[in-house]
Formats: sequence, structure tokens, C-alpha cells
Amino acid sequence: MNHTEDIAVAIQGLYATFARYPRPAKIEYCPCGCTKPSEMLPLLALPLDELRFEDLANYSTSAMTTQGSVEDFKYFLPRLLDGIARERYGFNPEMLLGKLKYAKWHNWDEEELNAVRGFLIAMWNVGITNFPLEQAFPAFFEVETLIASIASTGERIKPYLDIWDQAAVKEADQHLLQFVTQFGTDFDNGRTLGFGFWERLLEPAETLRAWILQPETIDRIARSRHLLPLDGYEHLFEPAVRILQAESKARDL
Repeated sequence: MNHTEDIAVAIQGLYATFARYPRPAKIEYCPCGCTKPSEMLPLLALPLDELRFEDLANYSTSAMTTQGSVEDFKYFLPRLLDGIARERYGFNPEMLLGKLKYAKWHNWDEEELNAVRGFLIAMWNVGITNFPLEQAFPAFFEVETLIASIASTGERIKPYLDIWDQAAVKEADQHLLQFVTQFGTDFDNGRTLGFGFWERLLEPAETLRAWILQPETIDRIARSRHLLPLDGYEHLFEPAVRILQAESKARDL
């Protein structure tokens, strides 16, 4: 079974696992006006498999905070994750996947936990072996967005970085080079990623720093630099690599 088949199976598993939750007859929402009643109509009137992902856009960013309950969220979850894996999304994917942490999904029953984690792992396997990422997942711009989205669920990212280590394909190396080019300088002087959603993801950010600075990762960057695209940003790569090499040596002293 290839990784594309894995994610299709994982999505089917989500629908099967969460089918136990009935379609809500009513969804409570904040009366302040941030949610229009018309936005709720498709969610209540249509079966889950007939809901357009765009119909869930407003709900996806406000589920449980200003709209509905955890049980409502579990009902819509298969369609939400199906959508984020297959379609474009007008918001940050970290917001949608971060709803899992808000719902305390790590406390759900084992079948539900396994279904969600199986989806996340399948999505990471597909993402890390397809470059550019947007071709596989239109909602994601690059691998940093994907790993930040997974971290936003409350998952430990070390197992996902281990998968990246073991992915001996050109595409995984290309993701690494792109990440280094875009974010390598952010690791200067003991720093780590601290922008956007990473501001609240301190432990995953430190895990990512430790991984990117390990000698094996530095060696992999050096071995694969011939894959660096000439896209106008290649001049940023070498300075970023020098910073990572210096930080890696300083860490080992």
C-alpha cells in the first residue's frame, strides 16, 4: 500500500469511527453576530458526505469556542479532516487542526484516538514524500505549515521527525532544503522558531531545533544541496547552513 492509499484508508476510518455521533439537530452559537444563522443552515440540513468543505469554513475556526459542543465537533470531524487533506482552505490549517487540542482529543477513547493519529501520520507520510507540498495538499504551503499544524494538535512531533529521517526519497530532501532556506537563520544564537503558531508551541519548537541541529541532519543537508532549486531564494541557503553548522557545533561543546 502506498502513502496515497494510506491516507484514503485513514479518511475512511475517520468516517467509520465517528459515525456514532448523530447529525446535530441544533448548534448553539455566540449571539454576538460573529456567526450568521445562514452559515449554520447547511450544517444542519445536509448529510455529512454532502457538506461542501467551504460550508464548514466558518465553523472550522470557531468550533467549540463560539459554536457547538465537542460532540458536534466529533460529528463534523471526518469531513473537516477530509477537506483539509484534499481541498483548498481559506484559513491557516493550524487553526483547524488546533481544534483537536482544544477538544482534548488525547483523552478520547482508543478507537477515536487511533483514527485521528492514523490520519495525521498518513498525512505526514504523503506530505514528506511529495514536493512541492501544495501539489499533494492544496491547503498547505510548505512542510513547516504541515509540521506546525500537527504540533498544534498537541502531538509530540519527534515520531514525525523520525519518519522524515527515514524517508529516503528525493522529495523528503527537497523539503529539508526548502525548510533550511526559509527558516535556518531563525536558529541563530540559540533561538528557535518563534513566529506565528510557534509562539505557543515552545516544546515542539525545541524538539524541532534539536532535530535540525543533529549531525545526521546537517550531513543530510550537505549531501542533498545539489537539489536546491534556483528559484530566486537560493542565495539564502548557504548563510542558513553556516548558522546551523555553527549552532550544531556549539551545542555539542
